[in-house]
Amino acid sequence: MEFFRMGGFPMLVIVVFGLLGVVNAARFAWAPGPGRVAYQVAIGVSVLLAGVGGVAIDLIAVAVQVPAHPEWIADAGLPLLLLQGLGEALTPLVLACGVLIAQSLLVALGLRRLAG
Repeated sequence: MEFFRMGGFPMLVIVVFGLLGVVNAARFAWAPGPGRVAYQVAIGVSVLLAGVGGVAIDLIAVAVQVPAHPEWIADAGLPLLLLQGLGEALTPLVLACGVLIAQSLLVALGLRRLAG
């Protein structure tokens, strides 16, 4: 839960699109059809872009919040504070990649079954 909280709102977007992609990839693996491949690619790109956009949003939050709270810098020091912010900002991309791995494996299974 801490991992999800660190990424903020973008994590919810990734979960929604990610679940949509994984469910549809599972349907494709069960009953593959050539017309479904483009949809799988499109939903995968959406998840990836949500992850990259989530990182950008989180980096903006770090860039805005750190200068607004000089007491944080005095307590922890700027390098440590920025390192922690970077770590939190990368969580949307990590989640997106995890979801895309699951989706890709299911699509690969469907493509294998489609080829015969």
